[in-house]
Amino acid sequence: MSARTGRAAALAWTVEPKAEDGSPPPVADPETGEIRVLSRKCDTCVLDPAATAAPLRQGRRKAFVEKTLDGGGHVVCHSTTFPAVPHDYPAAMCRGFVDAYGLPAAAAETVADLGAHIREVDPPREPRRTPPTEG
Repeated sequence: MSARTGRAAALAWTVEPKAEDGSPPPVADPETGEIRVLSRKCDTCVLDPAATAAPLRQGRRKAFVEKTLDGGGHVVCHSTTFPAVPHDYPAAMCRGFVDAYGLPAAAAETVADLGAHIREVDPPREPRRTPPTEG
């Protein structure tokens, strides 16, 4: 295993653990060194003060941001995870989080030290809603 692959695998494990317990899906690909980040905030970004932001109970946003920052982690965009998208859809870091707090240290170090790269991906499209039929 190359140093690049090993470090990207460590990033995939330490920043976004893959576990059977429902922990966040990986945003890093250890084979390519790619770290996915949304190119813009999704339409319902929980870190966007707009009225379209996904609703959270009072204090929840602040608590999860503090916990994430204290742990050196990141936020996986909810619009890139199941059930918003199929299970095999590649997850990405939340653009709202990255814009507000920067890349987590593990991601920044992987990019600087091992040649990993940030890949900006567009948010998934909103699912098409079929109007109800009369009848």
